[in-house]
Amino acid sequence: MLLTVDLSNSRITLAGVKDGAVAFSCGMATVKTRTADEYAALMGLILEQHGAVRDSWDGCILSSVVPELTLTLRQALELLTGTSPMVVGPGVKTGLNIRLDDPSELGSDFVAAAVAAQDAYPLPVITVDMDTAIGMGVTDGEGRYIGGVIAPGIITSTAALTSRASLLHNVVPQAPGHIICKNTDESMRSGIIYGAAAMLDGLLQGMEEELGTAATVVATGVWAPAVIPHCRRKDIRLDKDLIPRGLWLIWKKNQKR
Repeated sequence: MLLTVDLSNSRITLAGVKDGAVAFSCGMATVKTRTADEYAALMGLILEQHGAVRDSWDGCILSSVVPELTLTLRQALELLTGTSPMVVGPGVKTGLNIRLDDPSELGSDFVAAAVAAQDAYPLPVITVDMDTAIGMGVTDGEGRYIGGVIAPGIITSTAALTSRASLLHNVVPQAPGHIICKNTDESMRSGIIYGAAAMLDGLLQGMEEELGTAATVVATGVWAPAVIPHCRRKDIRLDKDLIPRGLWLIWKKNQKR
């Protein structure tokens, strides 16, 4: 079984992938002050809850968009698995035909999502990853990764709103059941959830207009189940295991025959 690790600014997602199928997925908070020893211990406890122990792993792959924590996580994973993890980055084969001004700028989470989407869904395909940020990536009908969009995520937007507006307080980002609301709490939740859904609808429409054709849309990430059902567009596919599968595919591409 392969251990995949997706390190974002707010969450670390651990998944066990065997023959392309995700056996389990779990997560923990990203804390920049933790040491490698602390991360190794905590990850070990979490993985044990899913029946995974040190000898379970054939290998390990890490996707990180938090450069200051990449080395710490690498060291933690070496302690945890006894092997050196593959880190998605320069020199790692992905199979993507990246058509960006600077391909090295493309985050490894975008890469993993695109690799999995191209493998499993009809082209052109748009991936939507809803985490700290909302990251959208576009692969055209010829299999070329041509660009995307980065927008504030749900928690990021909420934190920005409450920190800059004195009379607004933190709320749990849940849809209130109606757009027009009669109190501050529900009004904020309406704006956060339905606003994100409306933004996605508008961006997807604009992307397809630029592509000149309809596209398959695949959404993943911790906030996708809370927002996607409220989009007017009803053909968006939810795929919670998109990034772990993409990391497994990348790992396979880099194994010696």
